[in-house]
Amino acid sequence: MSRRIGILAGPYPVDDQLGGIGLRLWEMAQVLADAGHRVTICAPRASDFTHPGVSVVAGGEKETVAASDAVITTDLPDTQLLLDAYERGTLLIAENAPPIEHLHFDAFTGSGAEVEALYRDTVARWRLQLLLSDHLLVRSEAERASTLGALVAAGRMSALHHRAGADLADLVSLVPIGYNRHSLHTADTAAAREDAECEVLWNGGVWDYCRPDPVLLALAADPTSAFRLRLLYAPPPDRLEGLLARADDLGVAERVLLPEEPVAHRARDGWVKAARAVVITGERTAENMTCHRLRLRDAALYRLPVVVDGYGATGDLVAALGIGPVIDPNHPQALAAALRHAACDGSERDGYLAALDTARSPRHGRFALERHLAPLLHLLESGHRAPDRTDRHHQAAIHTLLTCHPGLREQAPAVI
Repeated sequence: MSRRIGILAGPYPVDDQLGGIGLRLWEMAQVLADAGHRVTICAPRASDFTHPGVSVVAGGEKETVAASDAVITTDLPDTQLLLDAYERGTLLIAENAPPIEHLHFDAFTGSGAEVEALYRDTVARWRLQLLLSDHLLVRSEAERASTLGALVAAGRMSALHHRAGADLADLVSLVPIGYNRHSLHTADTAAAREDAECEVLWNGGVWDYCRPDPVLLALAADPTSAFRLRLLYAPPPDRLEGLLARADDLGVAERVLLPEEPVAHRARDGWVKAARAVVITGERTAENMTCHRLRLRDAALYRLPVVVDGYGATGDLVAALGIGPVIDPNHPQALAAALRHAACDGSERDGYLAALDTARSPRHGRFALERHLAPLLHLLESGHRAPDRTDRHHQAAIHTLLTCHPGLREQAPAVI
């Protein structure tokens, strides 16, 4: 049965300047439309992206909620819209991530009562999402575990859900970082840019817990390789200035490359395919321990070994799949050796490429969105809302949260 699906993209654009979240929503929308559903994405601005069955509109969230059979939201949607959809009896699906990453946002830096109050409000809105959603999407096994625990703590877990299936897949499904068959075809047929050649690509990570600084030390520790590091996305000006100064001090400034202007989404294929390996280094933070970093998809999509730190879920996945070396970025010599293994022809690289061929299988691979969205497609086909929607204890929990936090019925403060 064809459903009218509204996707609320919140602050994330779905156009040629989209980032990780916008791209994820766009590719999910394509898969849903390929299955016969009609999808409207409400984004912050208009877009020229087109796909049969998918429309991208600027704003119009209230109208879209009113016209939809099912609504999909990001991890912190406008709670006014959540409540509107819930009260209409609309099927609610939410991308779920506990508000840990958000503590890195500028809005939460510093100290004081205002910052603490803003974070309490953010957590309350996330709790409301846990209570109202019929189904939650998570991106990693670690996030699934933390979400199940959160549902228990919120009073949402019950025997009703367990009777529906002991794996609780009717309530929470894993849709890991990945891509769809359209992106895979585009990536496979795109040509690498000759003027963008490099050995190692830093393909994202603008947050302060993702740092390319260790790679500079590795380049300096291994001058014979003369590896070039390309940053596909430049950090904010203040951080970029410090990064380039550090590269100059280490004598590797000429080996650190930056695009002269922002790279548009539809130009990414050529830039990324000009690299030999992807490197992702971060810090030992709770966010890195629980999440799969969004641009990890590029490793499989473009068949590039990935060098990553071992600080949590991303490193665990890379090690499990065998698609690259997992190292401690605080040891420049070890990081330099890992870069050589990933980028230079030899048995190590051959092993990573073979593992990538398995991981990028269009139907059975870890990164195939069509495979992982099957439970959501089944839910949409059935149209079944959560079995506890009419449970009096569940309704009482919602009432209590709204009584304690009446601001949840108002528009959320901007935190991004």
